Amino acid sequence: MKQQQFEADNAALWTEISALLEGAGSDQRALPALYRRLCQCLALSSQRGYSPALTDYLQKLVGACHRRLYGTAIERPNTLVRWMLVDFPCRVRAEWRLLLLTCVAFFGVALGVGLLIWFKPQWAYSFASASDLNGYRDMYQPGKASVGRGGSEGDVMMFGHYIWNNVSIGFRTFAGGIFGGIPALVSVAFNGMHLGVIAAWLSRDPATAHQFWSFVITHASVEVTGLLLCGMSGIRLGLALIHPGRRTRAHALHETSQYMFPVIVGGSLMTFLAAFIEAFWSASAVIPINVKYAVGGTCWVLVIGFFLFAGRGKQ
Repeated sequence: MKQQQFEADNAALWTEISALLEGAGSDQRALPALYRRLCQCLALSSQRGYSPALTDYLQKLVGACHRRLYGTAIERPNTLVRWMLVDFPCRVRAEWRLLLLTCVAFFGVALGVGLLIWFKPQWAYSFASASDLNGYRDMYQPGKASVGRGGSEGDVMMFGHYIWNNVSIGFRTFAGGIFGGIPALVSVAFNGMHLGVIAAWLSRDPATAHQFWSFVITHASVEVTGLLLCGMSGIRLGLALIHPGRRTRAHALHETSQYMFPVIVGGSLMTFLAAFIEAFWSASAVIPINVKYAVGGTCWVLVIGFFLFAGRGKQ
C-alpha cells in the first residue's frame, strides 16, 4: 500500500486520538482500543519504510497515548542519582542502630585512646614506635610546602595513593563484616585508635596542633563517614547470614546485598571524594588555616544534614 492511501485510510483514527488526548473527545474509555490500532499503524509505517516524518508523527502520538494511559508523570531518574539522593540516605537512616554501633566503635575508641595519651603521653609508645611518632610530628610542622606528607610527592601522585589507601580500608572493613560483623567492628575500632593516637600526640604540641586539625577536618567528614558506612554494610550482611529468619541463608544474603547496595556504593564514592579533597585541598599550605576550619565545619554540617533530611518522602 502506498503511503498516500495509508494516510487516507487512517487519518480519521489519528484525528480521533488527537482529540481524545486534547480532552475534546466525549468517550475517553475508547482510548485503549484506539491505542492498540495506533501501535499497529506505527509498526506498519516502520515495516513498509514510509517517510521519516510520518513515522516520527506516529511515534510521538503513541508516546502521548502511553503517558495518558500509564501516567503522565512517570519518574525515570538516573539510577545512580536516585541511589545517591534517595535510597542512600534513607537506608542509612533505616540502619541507624548499626550506624550508632560503628560510631561508638570508632569515636569511642578514638576518644578513649586520645584522652589516655593526652594525660599520659608515654602511653603513645605503646601504640606506635618512636620513629613513627617523630615522623608524624615532622609531617605537620609549620612552614612545610605540603601539609601531612613525609616527602615531596606531588598532588596527583598522592591522590592515587589516597584512593588506594581509602578504598582498600573501606573494602577490608566491608568484607570483614561478612564474618558475623566482628572483624568489621575491629577494623573500625583500629582506625579510631590510630586517629586517637595521632590526634592526641600532635595536639599536645602547639606547633603541630592546628596544622593537624586543619588538615583532617575537611576530608574526614566524608572519609570517616564512608568508612563507617562500609563497616555498617558489612555487618548487616553478616547478620543476614547469622539470622536469616525464615529464608535460606543464600536468599537472605542476596536480598540484603541488594538492599544495602546503595549504601556500599555511596560509602565508596565518599572515600573517593575524600582522596580528592585530601590531595588537592587539605595538603595545601597556601590556604589559610582559618579557611580550612570554616570549610571543614561546613562539610561536616552538610554531611550530617544530608543523612538527616535527604530523600524524605520520596520513597
